Amino acid sequence: MRNIIARSTLGKLRQSLAVHVLPDVLVPDTGSTFTSKLFNPLEQRSPTPGPRTGTGPWKLAWVRLYGTAQNTTHPYASKMSKKQASLESFFVKGKRPSEETKEEETTTPKKMKAVFNRQYQESYLKYGFIAAGDCQAPSPLCTKHPALKGKPWEYFERKKQEQEGQEKLLRATTSTNVSALKASYLVANRIAKAKKSFTIGEDLILPATKDICRELLGEAAVKKMAQVPLSASTITRCIEEIADDINSQLLERSNTSPWYALQVDEFTDIENKAILLVYVRYLYQEDRHEDMLCALSLLTKTTDGAAAMTGRLSGLTARIKEVAPECEFMHCIIHREMLASRKMPPELSCLCEEMDAEHRRLLLYTEIRWLSRGRSLTRVFELQEPLQRFLSEKKSRLAAHFSDEQWVAKLAYLCDIFSALNELNLSLQGKMTTVFKLADKVAAFKAKLDRWGRRVNRGIFDMFPTLSGQLEETEPEPSCSQLMPDHLSVLLKEFDHYFPTTKDPRMTKEWVRDPFVNKPDESSLSVQEEDQLLEITNDGELKRMFETTALPVFWIKVMAEYPEIATTALKTLLPFPTSYLCETGFSAMTATKTKLRNKLDISNTLRVSLSPITPRWDRLVTQKQAQGSH
Repeated sequence: MRNIIARSTLGKLRQSLAVHVLPDVLVPDTGSTFTSKLFNPLEQRSPTPGPRTGTGPWKLAWVRLYGTAQNTTHPYASKMSKKQASLESFFVKGKRPSEETKEEETTTPKKMKAVFNRQYQESYLKYGFIAAGDCQAPSPLCTKHPALKGKPWEYFERKKQEQEGQEKLLRATTSTNVSALKASYLVANRIAKAKKSFTIGEDLILPATKDICRELLGEAAVKKMAQVPLSASTITRCIEEIADDINSQLLERSNTSPWYALQVDEFTDIENKAILLVYVRYLYQEDRHEDMLCALSLLTKTTDGAAAMTGRLSGLTARIKEVAPECEFMHCIIHREMLASRKMPPELSCLCEEMDAEHRRLLLYTEIRWLSRGRSLTRVFELQEPLQRFLSEKKSRLAAHFSDEQWVAKLAYLCDIFSALNELNLSLQGKMTTVFKLADKVAAFKAKLDRWGRRVNRGIFDMFPTLSGQLEETEPEPSCSQLMPDHLSVLLKEFDHYFPTTKDPRMTKEWVRDPFVNKPDESSLSVQEEDQLLEITNDGELKRMFETTALPVFWIKVMAEYPEIATTALKTLLPFPTSYLCETGFSAMTATKTKLRNKLDISNTLRVSLSPITPRWDRLVTQKQAQGSH
């Protein structure tokens, strides 16, 4: 019976407490109604029962706190619906509503409270507060300590000015050091591009800059200039970091290109070390770009010849084809032009051989390095009278040659023919050249040789100005007259050998240069490529764009719409037709690595001096701690 009565009492109590606030103190009497184990959660949170009364102590406490148990109109009654679940938890789990609220707060984010920032006022200074933080909304900063109690207002004003001065000095020093660091990078970049010694920064540039600033801007500017670090070690480090930055940019760009072309050549430096120079041409941001990829030291000796590069068995091309069988190779057009012009009849070869062995080696060196033979022979022809007097005074047997009119006529002919070859050589040089442009130059020179041979056979020499002027004074011998057409014939045959018509890119891919005029060879394209080319040919908008856009850029722009035909065109335009860039790199290497700097690591300096990529100056500066020069 006790449990039945207890359950009934507990049910009534649930209904009452579901409407009213759960009491903090519940004092039951000692009746049997409240001694059941079902009231254990209540007993654990309630004080010891008080003395028995007629109404029961817990009932008195309930009425004293909240009024009668049946007063549903109490002001707290409207809040009870929100706490009904908490009361159920209290009777079932033995948890108070405040404890359950704490658990909910741990799972739900707290509402952010607004932060109050007190604005600084000048009157705060007498209490030991100065302005700190943002200048637009300064906040008070305490400078007062117990030891400073009783100090006058002027004391805090002086402390304020001292702190402001320290902050300004710190900001100015930091800004000056950062600017000085960036200036050292800029100066190092110019030193590398000028191919000068690294000591020139500290020995010449900095003192000269100080002198200029002293005369124009005053001593304050001189003090700022003195903070720029320009020692030889600093310039070396800056060049290394600039080279690393350029190299990382180059790799990022070239990796985004679907294809790339390499230009490779070898050279021997002042230390007799073999250097392999490699240039790369790639597609980036709808255009072609070319840059030096690397300069590698070889553990062997280099050779001045094409066999080491283009050999079918052990040359560079054979080695690369082992790992990349689909790649294509092209022998440098300028080198082929020099090989074609090297063969001469014995009568003309003797003219050079009689100039002694040293001069012969010079001519061989100029054949490989492409120096101008035409100009040197022209100088000899123009100075033949002073040279004859000089050689006569030295009693040299070479003086007699200048008295031989036939020998002088041969010299005049060589001046003209080598001048023509030199002009062809210069026209083949340059950056961003295409195989079509250079093929036009070679074909035009071959046509000139054929025409010159026919005119010489008729006794017409007006295409050779130096020879024509010499023949106005003397009549050439029959042997000399026959020598010139024979040489022109040999020269034309050599050009046909090194530039065969069957390998002329204009024969099968002239449509690449102008898809709106030239028709392709049907056997050289697939059906899909032919269809795409026809669509391009009949597109008026693309024709207008072709007239105002560079050839490689045009094919890059149409690649998204016509990928197959654009791919074929770009693979024709991307390769290097010459090794001109490597030759310019060798010239820069010769100017940089001299006898006085023969231990210099040339790779970083070459990259900075030859690369067109602009270094990321701000990134270089932020990666370093700015410190002024000592």
